[in-house]
Amino acid sequence: MSAERRLSPRKEVILRALVEEYIRTAEPVASKQISDQLARIHGPGYASATVRNELVALEEEGLIYQPHISAGRTPTDLGYRYFVERLMGESQLAPQEQRLIRHQFYQVQHQLDEWVRLTASIMAQALQSAAIITPPRGSQARLKHFELLSLYDAVALLVLVLEDGAVRQERLLLDTPTTQEELSRLAQRFNDRFHGADAQFVSQCAEVETESISPNELLVLESLARMLSHLDVFSPDAFYHDGITQLLQRDEFTHADPERIRKVVEVLEHSRFLPAIAPQVMAAEGVQVIIGSENPSDDLRDMSIVLSRYGVEGQVGGLLGIVGPTRMQYGRAIAVVRYMTQMLNDLLSDMYGS
Repeated sequence: MSAERRLSPRKEVILRALVEEYIRTAEPVASKQISDQLARIHGPGYASATVRNELVALEEEGLIYQPHISAGRTPTDLGYRYFVERLMGESQLAPQEQRLIRHQFYQVQHQLDEWVRLTASIMAQALQSAAIITPPRGSQARLKHFELLSLYDAVALLVLVLEDGAVRQERLLLDTPTTQEELSRLAQRFNDRFHGADAQFVSQCAEVETESISPNELLVLESLARMLSHLDVFSPDAFYHDGITQLLQRDEFTHADPERIRKVVEVLEHSRFLPAIAPQVMAAEGVQVIIGSENPSDDLRDMSIVLSRYGVEGQVGGLLGIVGPTRMQYGRAIAVVRYMTQMLNDLLSDMYGS
């Protein structure tokens, strides 16, 4: 079915009823359940025979399927997509829930790491699913300071700290043996000069001064420029997760194949799906929903992910979201992710003075 094509109003009512009932019960939905429910709400236009005919048509459109001939029907990934984009109403967190979340954040004021952990915990509890969040990172990598530590005569460890708190390290094979005292003097001189610098500035200085500085100094500048350049590309290599235990208690996992459970846990614990989807989420506006087969990871093809980027435009940002079964409460998941995004946006705006 074309993504642009609209169903008839009656088909939309029936599809919405089926999706909502399946999300609620986790059981294939019979036509009689739908016709009885809709007849009470909408009247005689939803008799059993009419609903059965429309269900057949929805199945031909690829929006629902029948696991067995005698069973009811369940939504397909395409059915969920149509539901999320066209049928699902707007959902917001209740004022009482919003107040509780704000109070929890008030108790950890100005503690960035705690904000990240608390966000993951709140989302996991609210949706009984796995929550993921990357710590906020600068939109452009800028040097705060670096250290040079002597490992051997001609081998040093370069430890780089960014203004957003990220830390990276790399071993350097020096051109000539150098003492720790000499490395410390070099680091102090360059730290005074390059505090707050980005990759382009450091790289330009290295090119201009190639002939006027020592080989070891040139090596350090080139290494700094390269590391800063790599960090300019958002990479979710650091992240927090919570709620895997809650996720595995969902009906979909109660009698699941242990090998499938192992693979899902492994993907979530190591966040192996994030690098593939992070660029599109970081470039998009609002909450993004990735359903079932739309997932880049084969091990999450029967799961859905609700994600959003957060942060202060042009300064710092990250992404947060929920991973759960395709049979998730999409309206509530989107509301939770949206609210937590706004909460972190406000906190970071205060912190960065925006």
